[in-house]
Amino acid sequence: MKPLAALIMLLTLTASLTLAEEGPVEEKAEFPETEWEEMRALMEKKGADAVIEFVAGFDDEQRRQLYSLAQRGFAYRDWEGKNLDDLATVVQAGIAEGLRQARAETDAAKAAKLLDYANVLSYNLAADLAECWPGDTLPRDKRHFEAGLKAAADCLRWREELGKGPFPFSIAYWAHGMHLLSLGETHAALEDFRKSYKFAVEFAKAEGKDTSLSAEGEFGVLLAAGYVGLAEWVLGEDAEKAHYEEAISAFKEGAEKYPDKKDDFQFGIDQLEWVKGKFIK
Repeated sequence: MKPLAALIMLLTLTASLTLAEEGPVEEKAEFPETEWEEMRALMEKKGADAVIEFVAGFDDEQRRQLYSLAQRGFAYRDWEGKNLDDLATVVQAGIAEGLRQARAETDAAKAAKLLDYANVLSYNLAADLAECWPGDTLPRDKRHFEAGLKAAADCLRWREELGKGPFPFSIAYWAHGMHLLSLGETHAALEDFRKSYKFAVEFAKAEGKDTSLSAEGEFGVLLAAGYVGLAEWVLGEDAEKAHYEEAISAFKEGAEKYPDKKDDFQFGIDQLEWVKGKFIK
């Protein structure tokens, strides 16, 4: 489960590469906790197909709400038999539901919002399947990285179609690169991490934020630089671990210099060190 600090940033979209995204379609008030408990019980007793059958019994808007709730619940909460295969099956059904609704919509603006719903769920699935979250020890196999790679590739394509800005592209390229790294395609992962870094810098500049690798640097820029450094380190390139160490140093400096942001800086350190532990021996 991602720490509270990351979830707060998730909701405000103030940071970058650690995040999931919220759905863009305007919804009515979300379902009460009882609906989550119903889906959880179905998942535990009967599996993902039972959850999908349950959601199918609601109208279009309610299905979108329930699939968003399911993605957050099955990813971030504890449940008996928790596993990534069932999570992926449910979220993939939610993505398919969003695409179905988008194709059926005749109003172009509404269809774009529905496509964006699928885009967001697809990114969130890619992030959930990535082996980068500190303390997340759920078993992951090649099939999970392949599913995550497809989800990231899909959301990159949809972001292009929707004309998204630099932030959505930065995190999507990070997700795509993370799964390539897990699949042993490190050269391709490095290219994605470099694109992620480029878009993170572009986003920071647009927001009037510092792009330096220092305590004042924008969070997403620092994290993206760290991932570039990790891939370079794995490949043994000339720069090797330089970018990684710069990012870690900036996070550590920031944690000391800005106590109010200490949890965020520490999360950046924890994530990079967690990934380093998997790929740097």
